[in-house]
Amino acid sequence: MSPKIAIACSGLGRVRRGNETWAHALAEALHEDGEPVTLLGNGPLRTVCPYRRLLAVPREHRLWRRWLPWLRRYQLEQFMFARSLLRWLRAGGHDIVHVADPQLAWWVRDRTRGGRITVIYKDGLMLGPDWNWRFDRVQVLAPFYREDGAARGADVSRWQVIPHFVDTTRFAPSAGTGGLRRTTSTEGIPADAFVVLAVGDLAGRSQKRLDWVVQEVATLPHAHLLVAGQAMPSDVAAFERRARPLLGGRLHLRPNVPPPQMPALYHEADVFAHAALREPFGLVFLEAMASGLPVVAHAFPVTRWIVGDAGETVGMEAAGALAAVLARWQARPQERSEVAGRARRRAVEVFAPAEILPSYRWMYAGIRSGV
Repeated sequence: MSPKIAIACSGLGRVRRGNETWAHALAEALHEDGEPVTLLGNGPLRTVCPYRRLLAVPREHRLWRRWLPWLRRYQLEQFMFARSLLRWLRAGGHDIVHVADPQLAWWVRDRTRGGRITVIYKDGLMLGPDWNWRFDRVQVLAPFYREDGAARGADVSRWQVIPHFVDTTRFAPSAGTGGLRRTTSTEGIPADAFVVLAVGDLAGRSQKRLDWVVQEVATLPHAHLLVAGQAMPSDVAAFERRARPLLGGRLHLRPNVPPPQMPALYHEADVFAHAALREPFGLVFLEAMASGLPVVAHAFPVTRWIVGDAGETVGMEAAGALAAVLARWQARPQERSEVAGRARRRAVEVFAPAEILPSYRWMYAGIRSGV
């Protein structure tokens, strides 16, 4: 008999980060495969799988935003959500709860110790052995993390390497383009423009380094930059004040694109650029690759493994390194098309749900059988 699985994320229905996207996509994929799974979040959410809203004041509530810093608001949301989750788990008969928020995972683990419920912590923040020793089961997102943990003397026997996956039917190259951007003009972007797409949090505290991408694209006279990501209006305005003087009309902002519209966003671009120096994983890489976009990113070991032959990794701290790759792809459309084909192929062969879901099922079944 399959174990009953709960996948919990306090931001679901309220915010869109990698954790929320992971939880929603995994729960739906498991449900469609016939697994007994329940998704738990805090806000309204349209989904095909069983979903339960749990009580917690969201971190972006207007009263909290006025008086408390972001980290304190986030911790309070997590604490309230953990209390609601524990009450639900005690009555629900579930065997496994899979959690990505570290503090939430620890509170639940601490209060279910010695019981029948197994807590799996998905380490999507590169917290490593110093945090992960608290959990009986840990999911890490790339081989590098398990290898690094072992090299640091940690017991990684119950660390499972399971990367994120991408829906390669939903994210796919636009029909008839052969991996290149469609030639229709879109919201002020010239039809024949070379378009670089960057996706990330526009907030000033973000580590996505969108300003670095702006600076590099600004050195390419005929390149346009399309920037998308979740952001408050004040964050969008602040980002535009920094970027517009450098790019002028070559800057195109798409904040808070609804999830159903994300595949079309990738169709507006020719290539994908990401400047974060230590990206724990990066679902956006998979979405771009599945959409047939060549990827250029920082040469962090995890990122190099994800990208493979789907693009290039460079030292993003070296001025001109990103611009050099973009300039070459801009000047050589045939090379760009070949890389686009490899990007799509790698997404399908390595990161499609059919390739990743068996690892989840194996992990869950092993927990139920005591392996």
